[in-house]
Amino acid sequence: MDMSKKESLVRKTNAAIDAFKSQRLRWVTGRSQVKVEIDEKRYQQVVDSIMQEEIERHMIIGAIKERGPLTVEEISQLTALQPSRIVRHIIALRKNKQYLHRL
Repeated sequence: MDMSKKESLVRKTNAAIDAFKSQRLRWVTGRSQVKVEIDEKRYQQVVDSIMQEEIERHMIIGAIKERGPLTVEEISQLTALQPSRIVRHIIALRKNKQYLHRL
């Protein structure tokens, strides 16, 4: 089942909003205020990577909240994420208890 472009955009936007609330992202972005010599390019790559992961995780959480229990393939269809990436995120979500209260 394909979702429309509008539905996809709404899901990604909601996931991004939730991701910005993430403690993990706030911790990393807050580090920029600390005077530590780091490679700015590498720092931005790390922040971008974490942001992408957080958005993807919140897309998965949103799909489960909306539809209930889903298979990896169903989540993949709803989020347009690769099944292997979904499995990796689910493992991380299970290890990180802060996400479990969102389901």
